[in-house]
Amino acid sequence: MIDPDGFRPLPIRDERTDTALTAADAKLAEANRLHGEAQSNAKRIVDAARSEASQIREQARAESERRQKQDDSLDTWAARAIIAGTVGLTASGEYALARMAGFDPQVAWLFPFVIDVYVIQAFRRHRDIIQAISLTVAANVTYHLADAGLFGVTPKEKPEWWLIAMVASVASLILWRVHLMTAPPTARREPRKRRQESPPPAARSDRQEAPATPTEVPPTPTAKTPTVAANSDRQEARPVASPAPAKAPAKKAVTGDKKVAPKGRQKAPTEKAPRRSMAEWVALAEPVFHAEFKRLKRNPTASEFADALSAAGHGRPSDSTAKNIRTEILDRAELPALD
Repeated sequence: MIDPDGFRPLPIRDERTDTALTAADAKLAEANRLHGEAQSNAKRIVDAARSEASQIREQARAESERRQKQDDSLDTWAARAIIAGTVGLTASGEYALARMAGFDPQVAWLFPFVIDVYVIQAFRRHRDIIQAISLTVAANVTYHLADAGLFGVTPKEKPEWWLIAMVASVASLILWRVHLMTAPPTARREPRKRRQESPPPAARSDRQEAPATPTEVPPTPTAKTPTVAANSDRQEARPVASPAPAKAPAKKAVTGDKKVAPKGRQKAPTEKAPRRSMAEWVALAEPVFHAEFKRLKRNPTASEFADALSAAGHGRPSDSTAKNIRTEILDRAELPALD
């Protein structure tokens, strides 16, 4: 039998409902299609905009590089033109000075040649720049003053003997300076090895230190008590009291060469650099040297270089060691030209 409570009538299909559902499904499909097309169009537009922006950036970068190359080329050729003009002007005075000093015309042109090559080499190596420029200035000023009869010439307009000696010694001095600039590092490495093999200052000071002992004051000799001889009964021997010796305060001995500085003036202890070979020092210090060179726009002094090495965490070498390291770096590396 059929349970009347569990009986549920079947729903009657409504044609209008089916039509509405079909229309809704069609509209949903159309909406999904339009949404997909919109997403595709938006992606295509975004990709096109990104591609165009990338092309604009590349064009701007290429234009910037082209202008930078033009500026660099202009700076290079301007510097070359200035150098050529300066060499021509100074060489004329140097040649005339050599002729005035008695050089033969066939070899007198070598006088300005060696001076100008020395100047160019000094600028390339960033060494002896002041000496080289001072030499060109001195040569030209000397010639023009001598040509006007104001300096270095006799009343008969003949060069003095000391002027001839000075001009004749210039080439030898330039040869000496160029030898120092271009000498290989191995030629000067042996003296540094001897300095490195010597014990460090701390070890030497430890050997020289003595235990602090108070300085003993030598005892003051006691004066003898003079007595008066009893020559008669009326005179009695009376001892003369000697003054008590004054005790000098004991001074503390100063050990070694150390001096105790006032508390307010004590400097912060600096970390001493460990012992390294010159090759290890050059490998560690070369980046620090280049950074200091770019920051200062010049070669750092030995003290500045040592402080920079200490700040970089390599320990602070002595000023003489820092100077030797700087010389090795200058001999091995080519530095960029100064602005």
